[in-house]
Parts: sequence; C-alpha cells; structure tokens
Amino acid sequence: EDLDDEEFQVYVSLRAWRLLRKNELEVEPYKICQNRTLCELIRKRRNDAQFCSLKLDHNANKAEGNVASVDESTVEKSLLSVWGIGPSKAAKDGFGWEMLEILASEENETLLASSRNRSNA
Repeated sequence: EDLDDEEFQVYVSLRAWRLLRKNELEVEPYKICQNRTLCELIRKRRNDAQFCSLKLDHNANKAEGNVASVDESTVEKSLLSVWGIGPSKAAKDGFGWEMLEILASEENETLLASSRNRSNA
C-alpha cells in the first residue's frame, strides 16, 4: 500500500535525516536503513499513535538528549518488530531511536494524526 500525502511528508523528513547521517558517517544510505524500513515504521506509527511513542522534552540540553523517560525495553521490542531493524538499530543509541525522535517531532506527529484521522473516516 502506498503512503498517503501526510505519510509521504514524514517519509521525506526521515530521508533527510538519513542523508545527514550518511554524510556524517560516510556510508551508503541503505546501510543506515532501507526505504522499506522507513515506510514500515511510518505506517506502524500512523496505525498506532502509541507505537514506540517517545515524549520529547524540547527544552532539554541537546547534549543530554531530548527524550523524556520511556520504558526502553518496550521501545526496543517494538522497534524489533519493524522490518530491517535488528538489535543494534533497536538499542538505545541505535538508528531506530534517532528515527523515533524524527517521528516524534511536532510537525510529524501532526501529519500522522491527520493521516490517521482520514483513514478512520
């Protein structure tokens, strides 16, 4: 199933993150994650607003991170259910958590909520 317009905008933001990480690490983008992984992560979050939900503290010191307390083991287990995410990406410092931070941005949460509401209508 294709992504709808809102999901596609979230997909674009994840691809932009992946491009930045690719350039920082000097690796091929598919080594960070494949497009299918991005799409599946988006669709799971769209279908379930609580899927791997992170609460971001936008006032936190960047060096300390901006993820408020969450049950790390639950998030890791949920991340492992996404195609293309294995133990190293699901670990606390892995790419999976970075992708969740992108999904948790206010803009992307709004887009996914809009998509969710349209699909439930």
